[in-house]
Amino acid sequence: MELSADQVVETFGAAADENRMAPSRHEQVVQLPPEGELWMTGDLHDHRRNFDKLVKAADLGGNPQRHLILHELIHGDHYDAAGAEESWITLYRAAELKCDFPGQVHFLLANHDLAQIHGKGIMKAGLSVCEAFTKGVKRAFEKQHNVVTVAISEFLLSLPLAARTESGIFCCHSMPTDDQIDAFDFTIFDRELTGPDYAQRTGPVYQLIWGRHMSPATVDKFAEKVGAELILTGHQPQEMGHAINGDKHLILASDHNQGVFLPIDLAEKYDLETLVGRLQKFVALDV
Repeated sequence: MELSADQVVETFGAAADENRMAPSRHEQVVQLPPEGELWMTGDLHDHRRNFDKLVKAADLGGNPQRHLILHELIHGDHYDAAGAEESWITLYRAAELKCDFPGQVHFLLANHDLAQIHGKGIMKAGLSVCEAFTKGVKRAFEKQHNVVTVAISEFLLSLPLAARTESGIFCCHSMPTDDQIDAFDFTIFDRELTGPDYAQRTGPVYQLIWGRHMSPATVDKFAEKVGAELILTGHQPQEMGHAINGDKHLILASDHNQGVFLPIDLAEKYDLETLVGRLQKFVALDV
């Protein structure tokens, strides 16, 4: 993909503005409409075929009442011999999609996003995924890589923390752990965020997007605090594409051939069993 630094900076900037100024956004939460359709994904991690299938099948232009939630797009498995990877391209394509369909495309801040903003924090097979991402940007834009890196960081910082439906479904990348939930600062969903909110381990944004292996009891506490009946997250790898955690929590993964996405009728109320029955595998999409 041949792109100029100016074009990339402009697109990420426009998409960031759309994220911040979206009429559906209330502080850090996107309020989805009472009717229409939502397609919720799990982590994509630069799985380009699944991303292509998702965009083509969603056909947002032909389905103006359809909404798409994307998260954890970066840091995939496409490394070159020098240890560089190009998941910035998938992120760029998602930003383009936001600009083309600003009212239909929504994002959730994820832990790999925050790690990339900080420039450190995640290792995979002995490699720093953040360094590999940065190498990819440097290779593509050479002397202009700094301005592109800033635009990417600003875009990632513009992402909301959650989305909710009027039927009681709350979507976020993850949740705080069992030992964090009682002291967790739920005000982050209802106010402007500041630097300490992102602090490693102690910041509530960090705790929200990095938490793993929370018990159903913790899910119940979280759901009560955010006024939800069901919680949809990603973050925790799932070999078969999803996992059920208690009776309120469904974990999705979209970053491999058995990955899934979840189409939801925004006008309907669901229990967890019914939602699970609606899951669709990317491998089954004939597009």
